[in-house]
Parts: sequence; C-alpha cells; structure tokens
Amino acid sequence: MVHSGVIGVVLAPLCLLGGPLLIRASYMTAGVVGGLSAIACCAPRSMFVPATTALGAGLYSMSLYGGLLLFSGFLLYDTQRIIKYAETVPPNSVHKYDPINAGMSIYMDTINIFIRIAQILAMGGGGRRK
Repeated sequence: MVHSGVIGVVLAPLCLLGGPLLIRASYMTAGVVGGLSAIACCAPRSMFVPATTALGAGLYSMSLYGGLLLFSGFLLYDTQRIIKYAETVPPNSVHKYDPINAGMSIYMDTINIFIRIAQILAMGGGGRRK
C-alpha cells in the first residue's frame, strides 16, 4: 500500500497536464507496452544490449526520448527475464516463483514510459495539434 501511495504521489502532478493529454498518453503507453511485451515474448533470448556496455551507458545519459527508449528496452529485457525465470524454476525449489514480485519491474517500466510519453505530449511532441 505504501508503494502504491508513493507512486500516486509521484504521478499526481501529471494531472496538471490535463485529461485529454493524459488519456492519449495512456493509450500510447498501452500500445508501447503491449507491443514491446509481444516482441519480448516472441523474440530469441538475450536480445537486449546490457546496461553495462557503452551503448547502454549512452542510452542512460539521454533525458526524454532516450529515457523512453531506455525504459522500452528495459521492458523488453524484464519481460524476457521473467519468462525465463518462470520456465526454469524447478517445482520443488526453495525459491518459489512469485509472479507479483517478478512483475514489479514491468509495472515500474510502464509507469516510467507513461511519464515520458506524457512529458513528450505536453511539450507538443505528439505530432498532432488541437
């Protein structure tokens, strides 16, 4: 409950951007997350560039569009990581598969993608004008 409360406090200032813009951002976020999840489920394993490489560090240093690309990549990586972990955990293992904790990384990636898309739309980067 505390975690959800903190996420709510972080997202609350976005309400100042206006309802129609946030609705568009949520539709776009759903499309990005759904598409990337489908790609990650169907793609060969280990397709994502590790964050420890120079390319990963360069993506991290970008602010807005780079952040959107970064969290999109994280979403791909996290989805594949969760699928691999779910498939490889032995049934009698000491560490049981916990889908809620495993899915928290995807949840946070989705929140970050939504924030970036809302910022881009607020700056007029959506391509459509009223």
